[in-house]
Amino acid sequence: MKNKIGIAFFALYILQDLFSIKLDFLETWQLNDSYKTWTGIVLFSLILSQWYLSFMRMNKNYTSEKKEFFIEIHKWIGVFLPLSFYIHSTSIGYGILMLLSFVFLLNIGIGFVNTENLLGKHPKYFKWWLASHIILSVAIIAFSLIHIWIVFFYN
Repeated sequence: MKNKIGIAFFALYILQDLFSIKLDFLETWQLNDSYKTWTGIVLFSLILSQWYLSFMRMNKNYTSEKKEFFIEIHKWIGVFLPLSFYIHSTSIGYGILMLLSFVFLLNIGIGFVNTENLLGKHPKYFKWWLASHIILSVAIIAFSLIHIWIVFFYN
């Protein structure tokens, strides 16, 4: 169920950008620096929480049930990341922002591939999937920090 919701949010974001389907009120809000700052803080906090949850499930002191709980929260946050990205920005942007958007959306798309059905049937792909997901996640943090630097120190 959560995978379908996430894929729907993901697809809707891509479609609205490709076909320039915009909500006027949201476009107006996104012109406000305060709005962009706060939605950016929320979005970056969600991204950081994904890292936190990933590190928490590596803790050897937690039971497997607790680790599964962290994985479920990680997946649910992933479901709503395209929506929070849309609330922050309806446009993929240009230059470094386009690169950040592309890596972010690609990583979300890869995250939706990790279903028990697909990777469960083909476990040999899990290592490649996980490595890709982690590398893109590191890139998201790096590009996000560059974006934050530019926004606060060059605007």
